[in-house]
Amino acid sequence: MSQQHQKQFEDDLKQGVEKVMRETPGMNVVEAMQQVTKDMLANNPFVPPEGCPINDLPNELLAHIFYVGMVMEEESFDEEDEDDEDDEDEDEEEDDFESTDDDSEWEDDDSDEDALIGSSSKQKKYTRKRKEASVKEGSGESEDEENEEDKWLPFQVLVSHVCRHWREVAIDTPNLWTTVAFAVGVPPDQPLVWIERSKGHPLDITIDCTSPDPDIDDIEEQIFTFDHNGEPVPMPVSVEDIRAGIKSSTEWQERKSKHMSVEDVSKVLDVIVPNVDRWRTLDVTSEHYDVIYTVLERLSQCPGAPLLEILQLYHYEECEEFDHFSPPELSRHFVLFNGNAPNLKDLALWGVHIDWDGSLSYLRGLRDFELAYHAHDVRPSFETFAAMIHASPELHTLSLCLSGPAGTKEDWGTSQQIEIPSLQELALCHHEPSYIESLLPYLVIPNVVTLNLEFDSGDYTDFAKMLATPLPGRPKSILAGLEKLKIGALPSNKKAREQMLEQLANLHTINLNCCGDEEEFFDKLMETKPNLASGVGGQTVVYCPNLKRIMTAGIDGKKMRKFVETRKAAGVPIARVSMSEEDELEDRERKWLEEHLEQLEFFEPSDSEEEVEIEGHVIELSDAEMDDDDD
Repeated sequence: MSQQHQKQFEDDLKQGVEKVMRETPGMNVVEAMQQVTKDMLANNPFVPPEGCPINDLPNELLAHIFYVGMVMEEESFDEEDEDDEDDEDEDEEEDDFESTDDDSEWEDDDSDEDALIGSSSKQKKYTRKRKEASVKEGSGESEDEENEEDKWLPFQVLVSHVCRHWREVAIDTPNLWTTVAFAVGVPPDQPLVWIERSKGHPLDITIDCTSPDPDIDDIEEQIFTFDHNGEPVPMPVSVEDIRAGIKSSTEWQERKSKHMSVEDVSKVLDVIVPNVDRWRTLDVTSEHYDVIYTVLERLSQCPGAPLLEILQLYHYEECEEFDHFSPPELSRHFVLFNGNAPNLKDLALWGVHIDWDGSLSYLRGLRDFELAYHAHDVRPSFETFAAMIHASPELHTLSLCLSGPAGTKEDWGTSQQIEIPSLQELALCHHEPSYIESLLPYLVIPNVVTLNLEFDSGDYTDFAKMLATPLPGRPKSILAGLEKLKIGALPSNKKAREQMLEQLANLHTINLNCCGDEEEFFDKLMETKPNLASGVGGQTVVYCPNLKRIMTAGIDGKKMRKFVETRKAAGVPIARVSMSEEDELEDRERKWLEEHLEQLEFFEPSDSEEEVEIEGHVIELSDAEMDDDDD
């Protein structure tokens, strides 16, 4: 306590004692001091009140507080980087929290508590946590070896462990239990508790059949030996040998074998299908198509999904050949929900095909439509694709990644253009040059403001020029109205890049992967010319005068500083910069950027290859290596 506060406290205490003694004749100094001290502590925020005032709140308000807490926790999962999150184990939840009540008060539900593990409306993040826990389950760790700080429980489970009253309120609040997540290590009958507590409310369901990420520390122990000082010594002598050592390690092999099988998924479906009339979201992810096939077959038997709004089916198996679907015995096209899903708004199909023609009855009214990684022989026809689009007059987002209507321009011939005036966000990725050059003129998308491009299988110069040129019958180019642009990769010549940049006068946000020739886009954004129009000299930028934010991968701190300086000197300063955390940035450059920007951010770049760092060796493992079966 400072001298000033100490003096104030003593003055207040003295005045209080004098006042009490004056108002209560016969009270001595000790009694007056005790009275004043009691009065002063009554409103002290550092002294806990008697009882538990929060339990005086109406149950409805307390339930809402629990719901807000759950939502806040879920939102925090969107903000934190996955690599920075600690491994967390949820198995021993009964031992993690002490209640103010006797243990007997919990006996009514203790047998079901494990069913509360791994569920949240941020489903993929929570199922990932459950999968990480399942890896620990088989690691032989004892409870004493685990760090208490690594324990994790969903918020709604945590509050249900505080006391009897909170438990009763939480369990009796259905919207805390409407999301059910299945993953490796979660017995399929456990989420029955969540479904029961949801009391008829709409359900958000995630089935994550993918394998847990391997524990790199365990792999390191298996492929390294140690010298007499306890320092690790790599047994292999090259990066290739280390990669081979990783793939042959017990941990890696166990990782590959830990995924939900067809039998596991069948049990999950037995749990959730009886409640299909309550599904609001269904998200299924698998590396094996036989699992996806099982899901499709069961969904085709469902009489309908009247509340379903979001359907996302992802097949992540690496594939090199896209002419014909493999395996052919699993190529059957299904009509899901007997064609009855009237409220479907968001559809994502990655490497998963359906009976496109038979599904037109419910593939309508979409707002977000994503098709990805479909072999040519299982894609919808051009007419069917157009019908799906035209049946969705409020379509906001369209993503076509190595997928779209079957055939080429020769097959489509004089087919009518597909007009999508409602479309605002478009993603085009990984198509062959000839295919995307044929498709683009058929798409009439005058109001697109966000465009995501990623191509890496040829020369896309002609495609880039098409983007920068008004197509027949259009008053302006597709790029002219853009506000946001992401270029992951776009092999093209210098002239085509300049033509694209010339059209981006309205752009305010750009995301560039500058790890290849695309760095030229970044360099061009620093080009200036004499500002003759103002009559006062100086320089002005050539491209993107309204740019306010840039995200980059492959640009170091020195070059980013030059970029910010150049744009500021030209009178069009950048406000926000987001850099890859993998790019070099010295402390002085970071400090300078922080002083000259409204915001400097860092992000973890996504990539098709996973990096594993072991004793200074950064080993890249492609998806094919991660998911390939040695047999």
